[in-house]
Amino acid sequence: MTDLSDARLAKVPVNFGAFSFAFASLEAFAVAFEMIIVVLSSIIGGAAYHLFYYHTVYSNSFEGFLGIGVLAAILHMFVAKSQGLYHAQVLAGLDRRWSSLLGGWLLVVLLMTLIIFLLKVGSGVSRGSVMSFGLIGGLGLVAGRMLLQAPLQRAIDRGMLATRRAVVVGMADELSRVRQSSLLCDFGLSEVRRIQLTGQAHDAGDRTAVESAIRAARECGADEIILAMPWQQEPRIQFVCDQLRASPLPVRLRPDRTAERFLALRMVVSGPIPTLEMQRSPLTSLERAGKRLFDIVASSGLLVLFAPLLIGTAIAIKLDSKGPVLFRQRRNGFDGRPFTILKFRSMHVLEDGDVIMQARPNDARLTGIGATLRRRSIDELPQLINVLRGDMSLVGPRPHALAHDDKYSKLIASYAQRQHVKPGITGLAQVQGLRGATPAIEDMQLRVAHDLIYIKSWSFVLDLRILLRTVGAVLRHKGV
Repeated sequence: MTDLSDARLAKVPVNFGAFSFAFASLEAFAVAFEMIIVVLSSIIGGAAYHLFYYHTVYSNSFEGFLGIGVLAAILHMFVAKSQGLYHAQVLAGLDRRWSSLLGGWLLVVLLMTLIIFLLKVGSGVSRGSVMSFGLIGGLGLVAGRMLLQAPLQRAIDRGMLATRRAVVVGMADELSRVRQSSLLCDFGLSEVRRIQLTGQAHDAGDRTAVESAIRAARECGADEIILAMPWQQEPRIQFVCDQLRASPLPVRLRPDRTAERFLALRMVVSGPIPTLEMQRSPLTSLERAGKRLFDIVASSGLLVLFAPLLIGTAIAIKLDSKGPVLFRQRRNGFDGRPFTILKFRSMHVLEDGDVIMQARPNDARLTGIGATLRRRSIDELPQLINVLRGDMSLVGPRPHALAHDDKYSKLIASYAQRQHVKPGITGLAQVQGLRGATPAIEDMQLRVAHDLIYIKSWSFVLDLRILLRTVGAVLRHKGV
């Protein structure tokens, strides 16, 4: 993530002019701005489609396009907020997330279309107008973000971003981690003075430092005091807090190095005391249902779309060499449950035993057409049947042969965690270029690490992004 530079943030003054605006209002403004863009995109998209096909602006369906725009605007707001797209550094263009923005918008359009279909509303809204809306809306959101970036960066440079002012008090190690950029982006604060605690706990040095902090807060007109101290030093933290009671300002304790890592985890509230999710459970029942519904719809559509290619490939394999059209091999799926994976046969051998040699470039076992099938990933297409059956998902960790599972589960401690979700035709590791043979153990460790990142951070948007990158890689002949 790219932070605002400390040099630029140092320009933020203590006293703000008449044209300053509140840091906390940025998100509300961005939400309202993008909701207007989405609603206007729906109206313009519908009008443009009707004008092109029916030579009239609307066909008694203005209310329908307005309603669709409002629905899409609300969906976009929730999706964008879940992706952190309204954070200050993202709005200012310092943390570019165009793929997240467009992936989230694609998800909104798909959800909106599904809702219209299930509820049987918008009878006057055609598929063409919805596609037009989706295209104009995506372009409008990108243009809107680009329009906001320059003014927002200038506002930060000129000190027009009215933040709460803070005096930072802490120990040297923790203070070294506190930058003005992180205070602004993470807490909406501007640092006006920094006081370092010296000496030992509970001694005169701490008391003098706290008195200096209170005096500095009064002189600078600070709004609050931030503590940057190791959390394990509870007695010292309590002592400093007791001394700060002489000031009426609120006092906040910043997460230390260890706490920051744990607080990044998801918090689960199942009783009066919340807990931190140290390991994500295999997707919730609702998430699994949604992912399965998407797999069924998408795999069915892709099987119909690729039917000519599937038939043509089957004929070519039969004419090229002796043997079955499909290659079947046992693999482990969700929770280690075995299933038979389907592939177009690309080799003369049909290995499925205790020892399986991984395919390599220019492998002598490849058939005449096998190299082409593998290079363009056509050999993987029959796995759409595995997806339709429920053995696999479109996106997930790639399943390996049982012999390889047995080998690597003994060498990599976290290897079995890949089976916390269904295996996929493509995955995060594959779109990052981690595919093919793994001659060194480090190659498999890196692939497993990406699989675990996918499981931990799963979302529909992430699946869509992986699918889009997969299509791009295949079209560029970098088969995934």
